[in-house]
Amino acid sequence: MSAGHKRIAELLDRWQASVELHSRYLDLDDAAYAKVQDWPRHQRPTRWIVGLARSRLQDLQRQLADREAKRDDGYAESLELMSFLTTLLGSGHIDRYIPEATAAAPASEPSAAGTACPAVEKRAGTDPATTIRPRPSIEPRGPKPRPSRTPPAAASAAKVEKPPKPDKAAATVIADAARLLSWGREWPQLAGLIARLADRPPEQAVWAILRTHRAAIEARARRVPD
Repeated sequence: MSAGHKRIAELLDRWQASVELHSRYLDLDDAAYAKVQDWPRHQRPTRWIVGLARSRLQDLQRQLADREAKRDDGYAESLELMSFLTTLLGSGHIDRYIPEATAAAPASEPSAAGTACPAVEKRAGTDPATTIRPRPSIEPRGPKPRPSRTPPAAASAAKVEKPPKPDKAAATVIADAARLLSWGREWPQLAGLIARLADRPPEQAVWAILRTHRAAIEARARRVPD
């Protein structure tokens, strides 16, 4: 198996696993679905969309296996190039897509508790119109106590530690993220887009790098020329 075939096969396997997880989430209500994992903003995929994605993935996997048997390495390279170009050129910012689901879910998987709705735009309990807000406390009259000064030792301990120096893989991910941000991509999209590129870490590892070096990435994105 060529390197290109291997990369495309691994990508299709990840998508297939994600679709199978989404098929199990179809019977969850919106609150349970929102707790499965930290979803990016999206419209919740319907049963028809999940089924269509599964059938098209199976078709593409069969075609890839057939081309591999014929030693057609150019087919996998064309698929990889098309995926990369679609990320850069063809895909605008959309909410209607199937976000990649991973098996790293909570220890106890949520149970079905109602009918799935067609869209999930916000997490449960975050709607400002329905959230119960505490009443402001009334401060007693009189002289206010002076704020205590923080000792220098405690102040230095409260400082946020600097992120570690990135290795080669992390530096590549940081450069990719800064470039995609400068091109108009949003933060929740970055890990999925970068993980699809050749010779990049898995999506969970990309997320860890993005969280650790977010400040450096955003600062670098402002300096990247168009």
